Amino acid sequence: MPFLHRGQVQSFHFTRCFFDEEMKTAHLCYAFNDGALTFEETVCFNGAPAFDHENRRRAFGLCLRLLHLAAGISYYKLFVPDEIKVDSTVLTKEEADFFNLFYTAGLGEFSYRNNVSLNVRFPFSAAAQQERADLRLQKRIVVPVGGGKDSIVSIETLKSAGYDPVLFSVGLPRPIRETIEKSGLPSVLVTRRISPDLLVLNERATQYGALNGHVPVTGIIAFILMAAAVLYDFSDAALSNERSANVGNTEKDGRIVNHQWSKSLEFEKAFRALTAPVIPDFHYFSLLRPLSELSIASLFAKTRKYDMVFTSCNKAFKLDEAKRFDRWCADCDKCRFVFLALAPFMEKEQLIRIFGHNLLDDLSQKRGYEELLGLSAFKPFECVGEIEESALAFLMLADNPVWCGDAVIGALADQVRRRWNKKRESLFEKIFTLTDNHLIPEEYTDVVGIFKKQAGDGMGKRG
Repeated sequence: MPFLHRGQVQSFHFTRCFFDEEMKTAHLCYAFNDGALTFEETVCFNGAPAFDHENRRRAFGLCLRLLHLAAGISYYKLFVPDEIKVDSTVLTKEEADFFNLFYTAGLGEFSYRNNVSLNVRFPFSAAAQQERADLRLQKRIVVPVGGGKDSIVSIETLKSAGYDPVLFSVGLPRPIRETIEKSGLPSVLVTRRISPDLLVLNERATQYGALNGHVPVTGIIAFILMAAAVLYDFSDAALSNERSANVGNTEKDGRIVNHQWSKSLEFEKAFRALTAPVIPDFHYFSLLRPLSELSIASLFAKTRKYDMVFTSCNKAFKLDEAKRFDRWCADCDKCRFVFLALAPFMEKEQLIRIFGHNLLDDLSQKRGYEELLGLSAFKPFECVGEIEESALAFLMLADNPVWCGDAVIGALADQVRRRWNKKRESLFEKIFTLTDNHLIPEEYTDVVGIFKKQAGDGMGKRG
């Protein structure tokens, strides 16, 4: 099928979605201009049991409908037409409001980088009513695994509290697979296959005027989790998004642009408001929301068995497997931040062994650290901690004889001290104190108690 140029595109269509029960595969179909250019994405729920009754089949259909609307963002962003048509269903006003927010806030970074204004208006009917499933879910907790330090902290803390979580992944890149293996826990695998034509258009963006950039992947996974909860029969999905994800990067058109918006509490609350009436038994929340990135780093450093397995570097998770790094590229914002966050809590030699390089003794990393520390530009468009967290970690290292002689520390220490040294005590208090602003169910208060007991240890690391 020939591709369209952006100038030829008037409308984006949600055409249909369906579930192949034999293959356990959802098919999500989209189009531009009434079918002039079409896409089909598949989501395979590997090993899912057959529907045991009609209520579960109907509940899954309601989840699939919402997943179809959410996953469309990857295709809509190619040309961002003003007109959106939902051919497959009729939305309530509340649903339209949610997806207007999801597409606008979720594409905030995309909009900023491409210098385009979004005019997202999902159609709705005032007469439409949201359907509710008559389904009771089994009380089980599932932890999505991303291969990084955060989900590992969730896993090990739940285990120490006596829970037996099931691990969950969308795809199985090496860091995720090996993390699951190290945990010794059972797991569920979902396989998402992006339309090949989307990838072609991304590669030929200039030729067709197509746009590319960040999409709210975690938000899409939230809807996959909801559908999976019905298929695999579990009630609780415990994410590992910290409170730093709530903080934006910059502003555009009077709105905060947050790279991590779909990991934020704002998304979490909006998602719950949308989905609670549909599957009341399904609870989606972040177990690490009370914690800062530095608190999480201090907890991770206590667990050593994952040291040579985990990675947070996005280059290890590229769609094109041939372009993936084995672990850490040691030259991106994510690598720089994780190295800095772990350094106050981990032996120097071990940290360098993990990364294969001392990023704080390499002056080519200086500019990247200036951005993380708020000394230039704004916080990078990445899943990194707040500027205050980077500053505190840096101050701790600048006063540490093991680290203070490293090139980047020496180059930036005076600037960081001038800006932050008088606030050091208040930074410690703020960063290592848990917040109560979260959606963790009351039944997991014992886990939060473990966090309060352990994360406070960081308070003793004042240096």
